[in-house]
Amino acid sequence: MSNMLPPSPIERGAGGEGSRWTVVLRKELKDLFRDRRTMTNILVLGALLGPVLAMGMMLLAVKMISGEAEKTIELPVQGAEYAPVLLDYLRSSKIRVVDAVVDAEAAIRAQEVDAVLVIDKDFPQQLREGRPAQLTLLSDHSRTKTSIVRRRIEAAIEGYSGAVGNLRLSLRGVDPAITQVMVLHDRDLSRKGSDAQMLAFLPYLLIIGIMQAAMVVAADLTAGERERQSLEPLMANPVAPEQLMAGKLATNVLISLAVLSLSLAGFALGTRLVDLGATGITFSLASIPVLLVFLAPLAFFFAALMSFVGAFARTVKEAQTYLGLLVLAALTPSMIQMVLQSKVQGLELLLPIWSHNYLINEVLRGEQLGLSQWLLPSAGALLVGGLFALLAGRLYRKPNFIF
Repeated sequence: MSNMLPPSPIERGAGGEGSRWTVVLRKELKDLFRDRRTMTNILVLGALLGPVLAMGMMLLAVKMISGEAEKTIELPVQGAEYAPVLLDYLRSSKIRVVDAVVDAEAAIRAQEVDAVLVIDKDFPQQLREGRPAQLTLLSDHSRTKTSIVRRRIEAAIEGYSGAVGNLRLSLRGVDPAITQVMVLHDRDLSRKGSDAQMLAFLPYLLIIGIMQAAMVVAADLTAGERERQSLEPLMANPVAPEQLMAGKLATNVLISLAVLSLSLAGFALGTRLVDLGATGITFSLASIPVLLVFLAPLAFFFAALMSFVGAFARTVKEAQTYLGLLVLAALTPSMIQMVLQSKVQGLELLLPIWSHNYLINEVLRGEQLGLSQWLLPSAGALLVGGLFALLAGRLYRKPNFIF
């Protein structure tokens, strides 16, 4: 009888040296899906949390803006007796004048009122003499809700000022149109359903979803296997360390693309289920395969980067610390681009994350991208990702990698 040990799963499944990484891929995918807690964190938190947060924030913003724009404003007025006609005009603009508060500044800071209008005692005399009549509007400019109220009050006062000015000119036999030297027509060229401010944070959420998935998978496939003491028997199989790393890397890429697909589907479904009012924001189903192809190299870049950094950690907790700091550093370009929304062109297109954040927004707006805008970001992500994959393969070859 032979004393030879039965072949390992990798030996049984491998048709050749070049195909052994696919066996590692199948093995890692099977192990991941057995761990329901890990897959729940990846697929639920990583893929669905982004769309839920996005739809929640957009719905809240739309409700707040539309509500403040339509409701009647309560405006405390100090010196109301000096401008009764002005207050009548404000009432016609859905602004209800109420009694003045004792301490206007304290009431605004305590958010008891949104704004207070102060009418100077010389207002009637200034108005009679044809001089600019003085008004003061007190409000907290740092609050979004207050800014909407402030703009409505300012628009109403400017309307009254313009009406009085036109009346003065008419009484003097002057056509009021003479004061209007030119007319500016503002045309919005953005495509339907592509509200810029609403869409600005969507690329950030897509990218952070990919990074979250890559981080969790990388920590589990490296430091996690060290803790479970399953890495040593795995590397004892007749398979090159580079093939082993390639299988784990491919696992990470597939999971990241799955998370990306679910996120895109969640955004598309969310914009149809949630009433976003008059914004008309939609997420076209046709953009899902386009963004999948465009972001696949970025998923490879994140998977390679996370695999390289995760290979240094000895425990899952240590890996999460390293990778968490890496996520914050890598998301900085995305946050800057979300705020600036500056155009990315030329060699900047080779920068991963920076160029992808900008171009995702362009795809969501329905803009047509040139060939270089498609190829250069992908080339940059694949190039840098390939470098990290090679470095990770070298780490797998080190004798002390297991321990």
